[in-house]
Amino acid sequence: MIIYTTIFLYFVQTLANYYGTAQPDIQQIIKLNFTQKVNSLIIKFYKRENDVLCLVSPNDLDQTKLSDIDLTYNPKGFEVYDYQSYQANSENQLIQIVYMAMIYMKCFQLNQNQQQPISIEIYYSENQFVQGCINDCNGYNYPEIIDSICVSQQCHCLEGTFGQYCQFQSVQISSNILTTFTLDAHKWKYFQYQFSSSDINLFCQNQEEELYYSFVLKQNPQLNIPNLKESQKLMSLNNIQQELKKKQTNVYVDIIYIGLYNNQSKSINIQFKIINTEIEEESTFEKNKIVIIVTGCVVGSLLLFAFGLSALKSRQQRQFQQQIQEAIRRNLNQVHNMEQAQSPERQLVQTNHKGFSLRFIKDHFKGHAYEKIIKAYPGLSQFEECVVCLEQMKKATTKQQKICSVTPCFHIFHCMCLEEWLLRQKNCPFCRTEYTRKKIIKDYPWLEVNTIRVNNTDSTYLSRMKNNQENINESQIEFVKQQPSEQLQSNQIEE
Repeated sequence: MIIYTTIFLYFVQTLANYYGTAQPDIQQIIKLNFTQKVNSLIIKFYKRENDVLCLVSPNDLDQTKLSDIDLTYNPKGFEVYDYQSYQANSENQLIQIVYMAMIYMKCFQLNQNQQQPISIEIYYSENQFVQGCINDCNGYNYPEIIDSICVSQQCHCLEGTFGQYCQFQSVQISSNILTTFTLDAHKWKYFQYQFSSSDINLFCQNQEEELYYSFVLKQNPQLNIPNLKESQKLMSLNNIQQELKKKQTNVYVDIIYIGLYNNQSKSINIQFKIINTEIEEESTFEKNKIVIIVTGCVVGSLLLFAFGLSALKSRQQRQFQQQIQEAIRRNLNQVHNMEQAQSPERQLVQTNHKGFSLRFIKDHFKGHAYEKIIKAYPGLSQFEECVVCLEQMKKATTKQQKICSVTPCFHIFHCMCLEEWLLRQKNCPFCRTEYTRKKIIKDYPWLEVNTIRVNNTDSTYLSRMKNNQENINESQIEFVKQQPSEQLQSNQIEE
């Protein structure tokens, strides 16, 4: 199928002189009017799909197939095409030819399932066509020259660009520095690296199946670019020194262009770096010195901090212990004075009385965090201070004051305070309910915070503790009802 289009254009430097579209695999013929100012034509193709190659020729291309073309950097026939952009799967392809009154165009698309139209832009240029300096080595940026210059019919690319006419962007990287970037689907990303030895490795943290890498030496002109035909699958560690030795020539070159290609249909984040073992060995001693100095300073600071923290913690613990003992002595003196005034005979028994063993207390009066206990038994939230030391449990400032224990009569105290008390007395510091080993062992465990389990479920007081109903005095009445006073005295004598 042949389409004839006749256009009448005037020279405009900054805007395209012709806009149009071309269907894949269909020839398009464009007739131009001669203009004295026009010496060459710059043709740009914008494609949406992958694997598209566009040809421009002064001859008929209707019967031409892609298989008939020997794709190289230097076309041997009359067809002109942008082979490097085709290799790089770029969205744009750029062609420059001498002015002709009639030109033939045809774009081949390998993917026949999704054929999209290709946009065409044609610029009239006053500059003479130079075979080695397409578009004055300006790449896709027409007409401003930014990144390169043309010298002796060769493109000399400035920093950050490479390619036959400097159409590709590259990022400069250094040894042993991790680089992070996003690679779009079916796209290349190029990097420039200057090496001092061939003993280099390419390290990648990604474990993707469809990631490839390729690299070429820097040349002038840059006829070779990274491509899929000469690519390797990107592994976690890639030793490229053998490939680099094969590509090196008699001309000394110390710069390579590395390309990474994403052959997936989704974008991925990539982290990679160049590992140069020679540089690492040279700087190992200096790095070790710095590491040793920094490590020594950090360890010394941590030891000083730990020593100070330990001393402060020990001091706080001693002060808390002294505070507990002083509070217990005051409480015991007060109780003894009251009992002596009421019954001198009972005071004689209490004076000779001793508490439980420390092992027995730790086994049966285990400590839990105050918040856990209150969560299981909201009724205990009425006890915000420990009645032994008169310090906060709810708003405790130290770790020791946050750990609390609950008695069988469901009163809550600091764990350390209750231990000190029960070493001297066998009763509750709050309600003075007497305990015996037999009674404690029988009721244990009366509190289980993890499973929220409680014995004596028929107790009205315990039910109120569970339902946040406050009535402190009933705890003593409830406990006395379950254990008559006569049985209590007999148990004390037996103990």
